Amino acid sequence: MKPFNFDLAIFDCDGVLVDSEPLANRVFVEIVREHGFTIDEPTYLRKFSGVTLPDRISGIAQDLHWEPPTSFINVFDERLAILTEQELQPVQGIHDLVKSISVPICIASNGTREEINQRLRLSKLATFFGDAIFSGHEVANPKPAPDVYLAAAQAFNIPPSRCIVIEDSIPGVTAGVRAGMRVYGHAAFTPAEKLKEAGAIPFTDMYQLKEMLATEHSLS
Repeated sequence: MKPFNFDLAIFDCDGVLVDSEPLANRVFVEIVREHGFTIDEPTYLRKFSGVTLPDRISGIAQDLHWEPPTSFINVFDERLAILTEQELQPVQGIHDLVKSISVPICIASNGTREEINQRLRLSKLATFFGDAIFSGHEVANPKPAPDVYLAAAQAFNIPPSRCIVIEDSIPGVTAGVRAGMRVYGHAAFTPAEKLKEAGAIPFTDMYQLKEMLATEHSLS
């Protein structure tokens, strides 16, 4: 394969490397339903894809005119950790895509380092990324702020203009665009037109993205 004309590929984790968004949404909806509310699971999957848990809680509180219990986050984290161990799967085609990229790769996610490491272990992706992990919990502001992407570029000493980002949510795309990076948007739970409006180049699956990168970024 010809060399890519970018120097760093930065991957989001949830929804890009692993198919975790439906699991998180299932747990979230179950907890809300247990408090007597009837909400639609697909609707909130689309609405909250890529959104931090505190912002999801704020959003549902506003939607339902409800004050969620202070235990919500702890209950959510405990249940999601169990469900993740039982059911998490890698995004189809992600192993082939990662293997095809000849420049350094890393992860920049709003998840905690512990969550990211768990997902990498379960999806058998840990060996590809090693310690090249950047968490939104470890910078001043999580996505949609650009901080975590800029931290990744700085750690590799690579200008943002020489980085690409693979994302799947509007907050993530916004973060990448604000960082001054070229962003590709996985149209899994966010419509392609919305990703494009936010500044991403949309794609439908990892096999398509692999072809796009080979075509668009290979030097002649």
